[in-house]
Parts: sequence; C-alpha cells; structure tokens
Amino acid sequence: MILSKKEVGVGIVGLGFVGEKAHLSSFRKIPGAKLVAVADMDVARANKAAEKAKCVSYSNHKDLIADSNVDAVVVSVPTFLHPQFAIDAMKAGKHVLCEMPVGPTMAETKAVVEEANRSGVVFMPSLNFRFTPNFVKAKSLIEKGMIGKPVSVLYREFIPAGVLAEQWPANSWAWDDKKTGGGPGFTLSVWSIDLLRWLLKAEVVDVHSAWNEPVLPAYGGTKGYVSLSVLKFSNGVNATLAFSGLVRPATAISRLEILGDNTSSLTATNNDEITFYGEDPTDQHWIVREPGARIWGHYQEDQHFVECIVNKKKPIMTGEDAIKAQEVAHKIRM
Repeated sequence: MILSKKEVGVGIVGLGFVGEKAHLSSFRKIPGAKLVAVADMDVARANKAAEKAKCVSYSNHKDLIADSNVDAVVVSVPTFLHPQFAIDAMKAGKHVLCEMPVGPTMAETKAVVEEANRSGVVFMPSLNFRFTPNFVKAKSLIEKGMIGKPVSVLYREFIPAGVLAEQWPANSWAWDDKKTGGGPGFTLSVWSIDLLRWLLKAEVVDVHSAWNEPVLPAYGGTKGYVSLSVLKFSNGVNATLAFSGLVRPATAISRLEILGDNTSSLTATNNDEITFYGEDPTDQHWIVREPGARIWGHYQEDQHFVECIVNKKKPIMTGEDAIKAQEVAHKIRM
C-alpha cells in the first residue's frame, strides 16, 4: 500500500466496542486519514474488521507498530494494556491516541506521558466529552454569559447493571481493581471529571466521596457500584457527581446541570439534548443529534488527532489532562 504524503496512516489496536464502533468507523471517513491496519488477539475479529475496512490485520500490537504504513496508533485495548502498548508505539516514532484511563495507576499513566514528552510525537488521551455535541453547546452558552458565572454543577451518570454485565461479564478484566485501577466506577468517571475541568476552566482542589459496591448475583457477580462525591474547584465552583451501575434500563441517564450566578441554568441530557432556563418562563431547548460516532464525539476527536499530526500542533487535551482527571478519579474511588 502506498499512501499519499498528505495522508496519515492509522492503525487501531483493540476492536472492542469503542475500537470498532467509534474509532474504526470514524477513521474510515476522516479526510486526511487512511485506516491501514487493525490488530486484535481475536484473529477472527481482526480479519473481519480488516475485510470491512479494506486494510491489513494483525494478531498483536507489535506487528502493527512495525508496519511502515502506520503513522499513528489508536490504543483501545483493556486499561492494563494501555501503558505498554502506548509506550511501544511512541518509542517506534508513532503518534498515539490512547483510550482512558491511560493506565490503572498514576505511576503507569505518568510513565506514558513522560515517554510522549521524550518521543516528541503527538499523544492524545481519548477525552471525547470535549467533542460531544451537547457539551460543546453548553460550553458555548457558558462563554456567551448566558448563565453569568457558573456557581454549582450537578452531574449524574447511571448505567444499567445488565448493560455493564453484557459488555463486561463478572470474570472480565473490567471488574479487576488491579487491571483497571478501580473497576468500572473508576474507569467510567474520568470523562466527566475532565468535562467539568474543561467547562469551568478550573482545577479540582478538594474531593469528598462516599462509595458502595454491592455484588450482584443476578448478573453473575458483577458489582453495582454507587458513588457520591463533592468537588471544589479552584474558581470557587462546587460540583456533585453521582455515578452508578445499580439501575434498570428505565432509569439510565447522563445529566449535567450548571447553575449560574444570574439564577439561570443549563441542563445537558445524554448526548443530544440541552436546555437553557433563563428569565423567560419558556425554556430554550436544542436537539443536537449527530449520526454515528459523532454523537459521542469520537469522530470529531479522531479528526482533531489527525489535524494535530498534519499541522504539527498540540492537541486540546494532553497527557496532563489525563493525569489530572485520573488523580481525581482515584480520590473518588478511595
């Protein structure tokens, strides 16, 4: 395969839900990118994806990294494999987009970021909430002064226990605290923590949290985590975060509420709705639904990654952002 000098050759390692449904589908369509290789230890899965994408397949990350057509590697394997795979790719001079959390421990995550700084490649943690349509709209409304200055934030993310068990059975790596850093409750909290840092343009300076993790025999022994946290930000904003995998599908939700000092507020629900409550008793409501992986922000994130490589610029989210989000997530999980 011969690539145009204007094309970035992309290889994806790990073809689970995010690797295939988000990244593979996106990189097949992004201008300036060429999906040239995929890798997965499940050879049949890799071959099927390669046939669909008209690219080559490998059974391990090292062979993919060694492919001269691969300029950039997307690391979307289980968390405990992130550090080694990302470091191997960067040492080979490949740019890296790494799923979050970057590593199970802060030491591993910092080692990845240090290697990125040494290698001089583009390293970008996958913090796609910065590109999710309704959160982008929320940031725009905040910056327009619609709610004055943010004062308080409430964020709730409830995921059905059955959905978690289907994706990650009880014997999966996802429930192993050492392999994940703290189970799904830790793994899934990092995006919203980064989201608040981004929206508020401030850092978390204090964390108070209560955590419960009942075992669920009905789902084979998965854990219905529940955490409630209060965060204080450097600009004085307070936030409450509620995460749970202990609900039925009917109560599944992602909901962000931001209260401002002019008594107006914003509510962003799931991936595609946002409502502004102002002086007018009639609220303003927007549906910002996007097709495919755009609804989660992955297409936009992947496009930004390619643009940073082509234009040799720093991504809007860096290794330091990953570190800060994970530090807070670990404090919540403690």
